[in-house]
Amino acid sequence: MNSMIWNIDYFCNLRCKSCNAWQANIMFPDELVDKHIEEMKKNGIKVVSLTGGEPTLNRSVETILKKLKENHFITHIATNGTNPYVLNKIYRYLDGMSISIDSNIPEEHNEYRGGKIFDTVVKTIKESKKHVKILTMNTLVTNFNYFKIKDMAEFANNELGVPISMCFPEQSAYYFQDFQVTNEMIREAFSYAYENYNKHVFGNTRSYYKEAVDYIDGKKVTACRAGERALYTDYRGKVHPCFTHMEVVMNKKPQWEKFENSCNDCFTQCFREPSMDNKLEDARLLTKIWWYNHVKGKSSAKKEPLDNGNFGNKGPVTN
Repeated sequence: MNSMIWNIDYFCNLRCKSCNAWQANIMFPDELVDKHIEEMKKNGIKVVSLTGGEPTLNRSVETILKKLKENHFITHIATNGTNPYVLNKIYRYLDGMSISIDSNIPEEHNEYRGGKIFDTVVKTIKESKKHVKILTMNTLVTNFNYFKIKDMAEFANNELGVPISMCFPEQSAYYFQDFQVTNEMIREAFSYAYENYNKHVFGNTRSYYKEAVDYIDGKKVTACRAGERALYTDYRGKVHPCFTHMEVVMNKKPQWEKFENSCNDCFTQCFREPSMDNKLEDARLLTKIWWYNHVKGKSSAKKEPLDNGNFGNKGPVTN
């Protein structure tokens, strides 16, 4: 199924060390929403994932999701989980969610995200399981968590009752002024996930973890199909093949231009995993996530949050 990563704002309430969205305050133009939804339908998009910045800060997020469901899209949101008031209004329009937690240690997550938010996010994950079909705890591999994917997976599975999904830390998608993550660190994290895939419940396919390791090792991997199976809409309404090829604008006309992709310059998960097109493995993964969210995970998740943090007055980048 062709998917769209739709950036509906360039604005955030947090100051994550891998993102600068907090420096801006730009919303996707309301006057382009209907046009963009209609064009996505005509150009074969089936799955739409809303992102940002923090997408729940867009005052039109409920309207956008409602229109997407009215037009029969499968809907997903990637959020930092700090805005439960808005989430409570949009659950009815969502099929899936990923909520970011970067460490199972509250102080580490809070320091990286720039706010005392850990407890709020934990509560949001536990509440969200009641409302959406597919939910994962999403983790960006960093220099402070790459060596403890086992601990992170056990926290997601046993404390929260959800799978853990992992983001490959690409220079084209993130900013790394305040910390450095090396290929050796990335390799250790994804190697653990690949080699121990059946010991935990993960939110990515095993093939994705294997190819992430192969990519770092310089081995042949599946050709990227960004611009065909997965595309990106920026907060100004321009459609691009991916985060790397922002110079290419595909929606100059209602029938979008084709992008002949021969690129192998990154391994951004949003585009690489859909490129693999393993329908059987994808179907098994979605079934496993649903089962863990709504059956197995209910009994394994603990009820109490792990710290007494709160979001305070900082008011709601994600992914």
